[in-house]
Amino acid sequence: MGYSLSKLKEDTICILIFASKLRPGILRKLLCLYKKSDQLLKSGRFGEGLWPLHPASGQFIHWLIRFHGLTRGLEVGAGIGFSTAWIVSALLSPPCKGVEGSLVSLEYFLPKVKQWEKHMRLLFGEGYEKTVTMIPSSFELWLRNAGRKKFDFVFFDQRKEDYLAHLKLLLPRLKKGAFIVADNVISHAKFCQDYLDFVKKDRRFRSVTLDIGQGIEVSQFS
Repeated sequence: MGYSLSKLKEDTICILIFASKLRPGILRKLLCLYKKSDQLLKSGRFGEGLWPLHPASGQFIHWLIRFHGLTRGLEVGAGIGFSTAWIVSALLSPPCKGVEGSLVSLEYFLPKVKQWEKHMRLLFGEGYEKTVTMIPSSFELWLRNAGRKKFDFVFFDQRKEDYLAHLKLLLPRLKKGAFIVADNVISHAKFCQDYLDFVKKDRRFRSVTLDIGQGIEVSQFS
């Protein structure tokens, strides 16, 4: 069963407190990479859509996964790997349920995929593919061939206008109690307002907006 909205808010406060105190070594490396993101953007190789996940949001996601023992993740809009790294680092931590975690990451823009692969090898070594699978594809194409996989964690950072449509398509693939985190809901609010209205009004969800980074929406499916 899903948590009440008040319980979800309590949990997010606990996670933010933990995140403010704990920084595993691999995440310090990621913070160094984040500082270089402006250089990558100026290179012109990635277009204008290079918005790396803010470290505050990344750290929250890391601890959300660990706090709730989430083990089956989907990332839509992996970019060059900043958000992926926060998720993978959490999945590689000792799981609460004794189950090895796994992540499916989607990114259709090939220059970003190549940089993503470089970052994964730098942070996690050649064995990163045991935990995360990169699918260089659009969401719609992946979904047609995704089989019956179900997820307990989803991260959205694709085109904001697609958030709601993609969420609706994923509903049959969400486990009860699954968490969905959507980025840029404050910085790009006008582009994802329909998504925000949906998760806040649909009774299958408990949802809260956090003013960290560019704004994230944390929703739990029941």
